[in-house]
Amino acid sequence: MLLWGATSVEASETLPGDEHTPNPRVQSTRAITIEAPPEQVWPWLMQMGIGRGGFYSHDWLERLMFRARYIEGRHSATRIHPEVASLKVGDTVPMGAGAFAPVSEVKPHEYLVAQETFVLRPLPGGRTRLITRYRGMGFLSPAAHAIRPDAGPVPRLVRLAFLRVPGVDLAARALDFFVGDLLHHYMETGMLTGIKARAEQGSLGLRPC
Repeated sequence: MLLWGATSVEASETLPGDEHTPNPRVQSTRAITIEAPPEQVWPWLMQMGIGRGGFYSHDWLERLMFRARYIEGRHSATRIHPEVASLKVGDTVPMGAGAFAPVSEVKPHEYLVAQETFVLRPLPGGRTRLITRYRGMGFLSPAAHAIRPDAGPVPRLVRLAFLRVPGVDLAARALDFFVGDLLHHYMETGMLTGIKARAEQGSLGLRPC
């Protein structure tokens, strides 16, 4: 599950952003081959985020969890929107529920590091290998700590619980093991296949989730 689609070499090699978490509790490396060149895949990464292009995954679950909305309304983008198709170091990617992923590294058409790492590698025949890697101390606790102080009342309450209530962080680790890994796998594999479909077909034939 943590190595979905990845080769043994991809799973073991060092990728950009690895140095930010030298001793992770969780590491996943997932990959997919896209029948389109990196230049055609890159814009989809650049507009990711809630309130932006979305994550091209299971939108219904994002709507259920935190009432997610996107630039096209209730579903992730089915075309490139130039007004949001840009990310640079120092920007943040809205993850939902008041949490934001800081953009720490960008090399156009090659890689993006924004909490997770997204690597594009050209393949013969105008294809692309898209590799994603997550290295962190779990999912729930980092997400709670990433909630901004100016977020809504419910996200702020969640953040306060993680910061002040004894045992909450330990309980989050247990939930990560039994729920977080599964949920992350479900959403990330959905994202990879969603990006693949969009890069290969553009907006033709795509339907919102």
